[in-house]
Amino acid sequence: MKYTACLLAAAAALATSASAFNVNCNSNYVSYYGQNSAGNQKTLGAYCQDATEDVIVLSFMNGFPNILLNFANACETTFPGSTLLHCPTIASDIKYCQSRGKAVILSMGGASGAYGFSSDAQGAEFADTVWDMFFKGCAAQRPFDDAVLDGIDLDIEGGSPTGYAAFIN
Repeated sequence: MKYTACLLAAAAALATSASAFNVNCNSNYVSYYGQNSAGNQKTLGAYCQDATEDVIVLSFMNGFPNILLNFANACETTFPGSTLLHCPTIASDIKYCQSRGKAVILSMGGASGAYGFSSDAQGAEFADTVWDMFFKGCAAQRPFDDAVLDGIDLDIEGGSPTGYAAFIN
């Protein structure tokens, strides 16, 4: 229930904070950021200077419920004593992108990785973790510090469907 209310609040915030993104439009331009596939990835902020970008998908959280983030060379620093990425440059760029009307969301899953839920209860519990770490919650370690994302993309390319409906609800 906490996550549902939070998800609705995030959707409302997205509708008001990202002026270039239009949920009712079928011509929004969406791109993935963070995998350096062409070998010359710029900073997130550099892509947000482009007026054609409407939504940028940070890719990927490719491990969950034990969180594993992978943004290739865009962020390689971890919190002390942890394997959790700490990405202050991406955090600053998220705020910059949002100030330019861009929506910034996080993709969970991907073609490879160790992800999935063993039960609906685990999916529901993980929704609270995601809220606390990437939205308006309060976790001790937040990969993007106080930057608040606009949404989540589920790029589930395999495994069991268990827990995803509970995660969303």
